[in-house]
Amino acid sequence: MENNNWTNLNNNKIKPKEFFSELTIEFPDLKTEIENQDYKMVHFRMEFFSDYNILQIKTKNITELKRCFDFQETRIEKLNSDLINALNVSYCESLLLGECAKEMTEIIKLMPPKLKKIYVEYEEYYNGLRKS
Repeated sequence: MENNNWTNLNNNKIKPKEFFSELTIEFPDLKTEIENQDYKMVHFRMEFFSDYNILQIKTKNITELKRCFDFQETRIEKLNSDLINALNVSYCESLLLGECAKEMTEIIKLMPPKLKKIYVEYEEYYNGLRKS
């Protein structure tokens, strides 16, 4: 039921198809993996990007890692709700709990402000769940 009293918060926001199209243009090495996933599988696709970030951490490729962070940073305010959820649940959680979890205290210092805020808030949320 559509009602004029409701606001669609996803209007004028980047949808997954657009986001992942831009991602594969910016990071062509991810094109095959991302395009092999069903386009509706936003979380899996976001996790591939997180895995790519983890690879940059493991290989100490700080320039490429910052490029990854900047890609996210420039889109954060434009992401629709599905992408925001995937950014938290797939991207941030994968960094927080993944192979480079112990290095994240130093790595978050490299994040631009909006991405850092989202990561830190997700980390606090996750740590709160662990305590309960």
